[in-house]
Amino acid sequence: MKQIKSILVVAVLALVGCASESDKYDVNYYPCTFEGVYWDGLVDANLNKDKLVEGSFAKEWHDEKSDLVGEVVEPYPGYWEGVAISNFCSKEPDSDGTYEKQLYAYVEKPHSGKNFLICNGFMSGYVELRFASKTSFIESMMVANTTYSRNATGNGYRTADRPLGENESIWIEAVGFVNGSDEVQATAKFYLYKNGKPAFEGWKKWYMTSMCKIDRLRMYIKWDGKEEYNPYPAYFALDDIVVVRQELKEELK
Repeated sequence: MKQIKSILVVAVLALVGCASESDKYDVNYYPCTFEGVYWDGLVDANLNKDKLVEGSFAKEWHDEKSDLVGEVVEPYPGYWEGVAISNFCSKEPDSDGTYEKQLYAYVEKPHSGKNFLICNGFMSGYVELRFASKTSFIESMMVANTTYSRNATGNGYRTADRPLGENESIWIEAVGFVNGSDEVQATAKFYLYKNGKPAFEGWKKWYMTSMCKIDRLRMYIKWDGKEEYNPYPAYFALDDIVVVRQELKEELK
């Protein structure tokens, strides 16, 4: 871990310029843990329902320290998509893996504290996180599957009429953007399922050292099956997102 952090520090300072200029900067870490009264109030159990009252749940959240912003939107009347705060956990995909339990992570407990993110990109195929005003690095994040995803890939459920094939994989493809443009700055890949089976159990850390300084992160759900459209839920859970910024020492006083 220390070695990975040191590599990232060197990369950050390299963007500043020469060694004498780097003395003017500090490299600071801002973990976004989704803990506290503000986050507790954003957990909406109604998002577990099959269909909701139209216009009842669109909301945005902002973590002041890391400057991360996410939102839950309504792409179609009564259906939600985006990054929602959750505290629901289960290791029972058969009973807790239905569409009425979309906020359930397939874990025994959150990675830390009691809250985390459920990412739902089932309609558009992706979810987004962005920085409100400060272009930054994302060093790492904890990732888990959801009970809904485990049920669909393991048993075949709802839009997936069969389990995930033994030669099929599902992964997150993260794409970083900067300066408000759609020009890709960097990409990273993380497997949720590989060759028909879960790629890991519980929470797993995703080191994003290949990702450069960005202001927006879009995470696509990819699948290599032969059908035209991915029938498996584009859901996953995130926790403890570590943001890194280079900041002038004078600004921090």
